[in-house]
Amino acid sequence: MNPAHIKTSDYVWVDVRTPAEYRRGHVHGAFNLPLFTDEERAEVGTIYARQGKNAAIERGLELTGPRLAEMSRTGKALSKKGRLMLYCWRGGMRSASVAWLLRLQGVDLEVYPGGYKGYRDVFDDLLGQDWRFVVLGGPTLCGKTDVLKALASRGEQVLDLEGMARHKGSAFGGLGQEPQPGNEEFSNLLHFKMEGFSPDRIVWCEDESLNMGKVVMPRRFYDLLTVSPLLWLERPLEVRIGRGMQEYGQMPSRELAACLEKLRKRMGGDVVNRGLAAIGSGDLPAAIESTLAYYDKTYLFSLRKRPGKIFHRCLAGEQDLDDVCREVLQAACRYIQDNKK
Repeated sequence: MNPAHIKTSDYVWVDVRTPAEYRRGHVHGAFNLPLFTDEERAEVGTIYARQGKNAAIERGLELTGPRLAEMSRTGKALSKKGRLMLYCWRGGMRSASVAWLLRLQGVDLEVYPGGYKGYRDVFDDLLGQDWRFVVLGGPTLCGKTDVLKALASRGEQVLDLEGMARHKGSAFGGLGQEPQPGNEEFSNLLHFKMEGFSPDRIVWCEDESLNMGKVVMPRRFYDLLTVSPLLWLERPLEVRIGRGMQEYGQMPSRELAACLEKLRKRMGGDVVNRGLAAIGSGDLPAAIESTLAYYDKTYLFSLRKRPGKIFHRCLAGEQDLDDVCREVLQAACRYIQDNKK
């Protein structure tokens, strides 16, 4: 079985590692059926190091024996959802032991070659393919996410990085969002999304920083985005302020103020104080305008250092979303056609 040919969506994935290992990161959608608890895993590992393999196996059997019947029932129930794919850290004794138990019950399953580590390595290989990324850039609150969602509804290959990270990138990006995933969880979700895409077609995503809140993108993926062609979307300031009011107008003032306070060192005390005063007096448009001025300046500075260059500017104004999608699609297709190797 070649790991590169295994698609996540084709199996019901079962992670037999400890709960702590599972929480740190797991295959997207995997169920946790741990052979050992966190404490038991540590105990068996210590015995293995001090007394050898046989002693560790014997102690492992003593610990897991009382739970085998329940594990078997759980595994059989999961198998009703589809064919199982089991994995541990390296595809070793833990996954082999649980596979033996479930096969005794007639469960149809596979053991992933190389375990979770091997799965992570496959993602690195996936990134090595010749992808055709088109990155949608533009000032904050110009509607890039709406355009990406509209493209996805038209059957385009779209990576909603902000949705996956549950963060919109700015100091205000965590407002109203669910808790963020860990870096491994984000990376595994990215793996899951990309293995369903074709490298022969455009993959759309938004121009993002390496960090989105607490999530740090996989470095190799981020480097691919920075060298990819960028399509610039722009809207008038008053439209962007209006979008900001729609997005943040119902947020509690204290939360908005706390987010703005995070920018004090970068924006300067006087600017932040004026913004806080505007929030306090209910003049949210003024606070949004001053914050946008900071983000515009910061973004344009980072844009100058970006290897991938702007190949088209879409000056949308109040342009209908369908018209924007049509324009960016046509521009991207022309660019790809003109730059085929």
